[in-house]
Amino acid sequence: MKKEKKQFPYNAKTTVGVTGVTVISIIASAFMSNYFLLYLTDYANLGILGATIAPVILLVGRIVDAVNDPLQGWIMDSAKPRKFGKYRFFTLISLILTAIGICLLYSIPNAIKTSAVMLFIWVLFFYLIYDIGASFFAIAPMIQTFGSNHVHRSKLMMYQRLLAVVLGAIFSMFMLMVNAVNTKVGNFGKSFSLTAAMVIIVSFVISFACLMMFKEGGNHEEEAKSQEKDKIGLKDLKAVFTKNKAFSVHFIGQICRGMVFALSGVAGIYYMKWAYCADLATGVVDAGKFATYSAMGAIGSMLPMMISAMLSPALAKKLGSSVKLLNLGCYITLVSNLGLFILQIMGILPMSFWINFSITFIYSFGNGLCFVPAQTMWIECIDYNKHVSGKGMGGVISTLGTFLGKAQAAIGTLLTGLVLAGVGYVVDSATGNYAGDLSQIPSMLTWFMVASGLVPAIFAALAIVVYRFYPVNVVKEMEQANQ
Repeated sequence: MKKEKKQFPYNAKTTVGVTGVTVISIIASAFMSNYFLLYLTDYANLGILGATIAPVILLVGRIVDAVNDPLQGWIMDSAKPRKFGKYRFFTLISLILTAIGICLLYSIPNAIKTSAVMLFIWVLFFYLIYDIGASFFAIAPMIQTFGSNHVHRSKLMMYQRLLAVVLGAIFSMFMLMVNAVNTKVGNFGKSFSLTAAMVIIVSFVISFACLMMFKEGGNHEEEAKSQEKDKIGLKDLKAVFTKNKAFSVHFIGQICRGMVFALSGVAGIYYMKWAYCADLATGVVDAGKFATYSAMGAIGSMLPMMISAMLSPALAKKLGSSVKLLNLGCYITLVSNLGLFILQIMGILPMSFWINFSITFIYSFGNGLCFVPAQTMWIECIDYNKHVSGKGMGGVISTLGTFLGKAQAAIGTLLTGLVLAGVGYVVDSATGNYAGDLSQIPSMLTWFMVASGLVPAIFAALAIVVYRFYPVNVVKEMEQANQ
């Protein structure tokens, strides 16, 4: 007997499309989380100027975001439904802006570098182009239009997480790719920019193709009539914060939870470079060793994330709710981050890459457990908003979630930048070797571990406390009522 084909939105084409469209978002986020500050300080040959500009740019970006992200969310929610799909249309805009922003942000012309003012304008402009594009990436409200099936949502989020892990493993080879390009180019700065552009262009092509593979759910004609009759206003935006308890708790919880990931990642790559890949007596970096350790470290982080992502739907079902699984992940990250900090203070961590690798593996498993429930809960927030006010406000809720991620990445970069500025961090962009005061490196490593170990542990503990107030019972009642 011929097996019956699954219908939208449960068909394979939709699943592949919804998963694959996230490629450029994942890669762009990886660039901004791991390489924005490193590119400016080490490969754009800006040194302390780069360490100073990056935090200022990110601060300005967050000030703009505080107004711009809710505005972009309101624009998406207020836009007229169309056959192509309201949120799908804005996601297309997101892909284009993200590709342009990242390519030019990591390709600063030498002529621009001669003027601090022009340099600041260039970096700020293309950072904001990327930033606006990231806010228009409306994957959560698109999935919400597919219906309220919790299992289906969890599976889609799991596939996205697995893709992120696979891409992360591939992206971990980025410095190896830069080294390969550099054998032909002979300049690490130019090689970095060329490799970044190639990676982003390929990512854009894949995401665009996947966006064309699926449609948006819902009845567009009925939505248009309803929206025309009851337009979205400021009171609806206010209601998201005042009436939507699920959103309020999750928003505050993600402020804490997101800081764990943001801080652990940014300083970590600097720690690896100078603790395990450099001669502290001369400042010379073993570029091959750094590329290899970066790849190994990334794979050691991605593998447990892949395992935890695959286990997440079953664990959430067994524990009874997404928030319980999220808290389990927070407990694991709390213990592992605190362990890294203690070992650094004891002088043990700098002695062995493998000790760092092992504890980071455990941390990554806990961090991976948090992704699927956290993303599923953003969609629950849209459901909850529709339950209490009659309007989903998916665009606003989605952009506010995006704002948190960008703000947290900025804070992580800011703290790292402060450490770099404090020790007079200077690196030769052509060779990648340290050109500052070598005696400051041990102190720099300790402060890196304060930023990426102790502070994240504190935020993990705060997240556990906050999520005790999440309205689990109401969310379960809504899901049962919609089935």
